[in-house]
Amino acid sequence: MKKKGFWFYGLSGSGKSFALLYLKKKIKKGFVIDGDLVRKHVSVDLKHNLKDREIQINRVLGLAKLALMSKLVPIISTVYLNSTVSRKASKIGIQIIKIDRDMSKIFKSHPTYKYKKNVVGKDIKYENIKSKTIFNDTGKEFCLKLKKLI
Repeated sequence: MKKKGFWFYGLSGSGKSFALLYLKKKIKKGFVIDGDLVRKHVSVDLKHNLKDREIQINRVLGLAKLALMSKLVPIISTVYLNSTVSRKASKIGIQIIKIDRDMSKIFKSHPTYKYKKNVVGKDIKYENIKSKTIFNDTGKEFCLKLKKLI
């Protein structure tokens, strides 16, 4: 099946937003669904606990379906993703991609990891999700890896 969209997930600071914006520039009918913006403008009723994160990613999946119905290519970025939503997204042609990065320096200095609760990667763990993983080396290699997706 040809991929009809892309869903990046990974820890805060891993490079998901960069990947999302990079693909947006390369895909003519790309439709950006940034989980942070969905939370700010749509999911204002949700907190960051696991139950609310699961509601959030289901809403994001719904937006992706609407984008596909409009013949757009959803390019999604969320911190959290579970196996159920991942399978549903894959079934409709959205490629699941984990963005990984050496997070040791970020864990020490990023306020999300130092002061907040219900943080993915700290308090909330990922399920085992079948996905492609791209390592963000913060250089040209990362862009080349992203370019190969399309």
